[in-house]
Amino acid sequence: MKTQILTRLAGLAAILGGLGRIASALPLPIDRTALEALWTGIDILLTLGLIGIYLVRAEKLGLLGLAGFVLAMASLSFIGGPDADVFGFSTYEQGAAALAISLVGLSIAWLRSGQRPLSPPFLWFGSVLAVGALGALPAPLPAFGFPLAGVLFGAAFVMAGIDLARRE
Repeated sequence: MKTQILTRLAGLAAILGGLGRIASALPLPIDRTALEALWTGIDILLTLGLIGIYLVRAEKLGLLGLAGFVLAMASLSFIGGPDADVFGFSTYEQGAAALAISLVGLSIAWLRSGQRPLSPPFLWFGSVLAVGALGALPAPLPAFGFPLAGVLFGAAFVMAGIDLARRE
């Protein structure tokens, strides 16, 4: 299969995964089983999208970009599926935190290397800031941090996916 087709498919996966993440940040009228299935699908799509997002920039992102990508891939695999407490902590919470950190690292490498578009790294930064900033404010504002972070996180994947889908 041609690289261009794979790049566009990765872009489509990033767009769909990002839109799914945005939707899942909102209150959805579905049961817990359907929600778990949605989250699993989102994680799969984000994983496939992230592969394309990284690979088209791999030569320019350096060691920090590689480290961010590897940690993000591991984090996505760690948060997939139902939240488990087999290690004595929430695998989802720890995996999500590691994913946020890894995408900050990838974003720093992205900006340092002059990659375009600029919106994905700024949206990934914004998702981390949303949780931290709103979490430090008085109630009820902290309750909005995680949903806002989810919207920004998903939007970053949508924008990166659009870039991939447009590549020739």
